[in-house]
Amino acid sequence: MPSPLEICMKESSKDKSGVDDIDSIHVLVVDDEPIICDLLQVILGNMQVSVDVAENGVEAQKRILSGSYQLVITDINMPEMDGITLLRWLHQRNPDIDIVVMTGYTLTDEMLKIVGDTAMACFVKPLEPVKIQAAIQCCRERIRLRDHI
Repeated sequence: MPSPLEICMKESSKDKSGVDDIDSIHVLVVDDEPIICDLLQVILGNMQVSVDVAENGVEAQKRILSGSYQLVITDINMPEMDGITLLRWLHQRNPDIDIVVMTGYTLTDEMLKIVGDTAMACFVKPLEPVKIQAAIQCCRERIRLRDHI
């Protein structure tokens, strides 16, 4: 059975422009590695996406409480608060926010279950821009569907 991201990737391949008519998407990138944050800011900026950055889960919580995000892209292994704890908190607080998880490590079975229950996708570092772009397209499509309900 294809994941939600795979379905959206198939649908988004029909639109080769890379830019959608929904330009109000706001993304929070959560990672303690500045190079990853910089890379994602470039990729997302090229897609005309508004991006904020947090270097750990505690900072991400503060930003989420004071901002309006449609997508959170988070690392798993971070100081102060890891990505799994952030996922649980975010999913309980606002299940409408799409979540993409990224990691450079192997996930345990427990982590895989939590990620599978809460996130729309999980990417292994190094990141592939095409997968990030597909996640943005999928998020845009989900927003469009929610707006029509």
